[in-house]
Amino acid sequence: MGRDDASIACTQGKISLWLGKKATGDLIRRILSGIANVDSSVGYESEVICDFDAIEKYESKGYVIVSYARTKGKYRAMFNVPFSKKDALRCFAESILDELRDGDVQKNLLWNGSATKIMLLFTELSDNIKGWQLKRAEFKDDSDRYSRNSGS
Repeated sequence: MGRDDASIACTQGKISLWLGKKATGDLIRRILSGIANVDSSVGYESEVICDFDAIEKYESKGYVIVSYARTKGKYRAMFNVPFSKKDALRCFAESILDELRDGDVQKNLLWNGSATKIMLLFTELSDNIKGWQLKRAEFKDDSDRYSRNSGS
């Protein structure tokens, strides 16, 4: 689902978000907010190389520290970006916008999705983002495979 400057591919365990270089901050915020509205338990694991003091700055914006280690005079910090926290989403959107200066951005978000949640996400985004459309839908049904191969 998506449009020319952004698209989302969903499975039961992952949301793959692609943003083109022309994606705007408003579009990014609407997409992240739409995902959070459908399932606030979605998360993203973000790696940040920063000074030790900056770790607290990220935590104050809602990021949750998972681990950190010293590397080449800085710290390599792993954070979970909880979609249940608006400040964390705002900070995440800003970081994506910064990355877009160098080119297209791909993010893989973790969720416990279902066909119903995927359709809810499509409805949420198409209601709030101009030009959002369903590009392709594939449903895998294991029972179908077994009935075709059963020989009956």
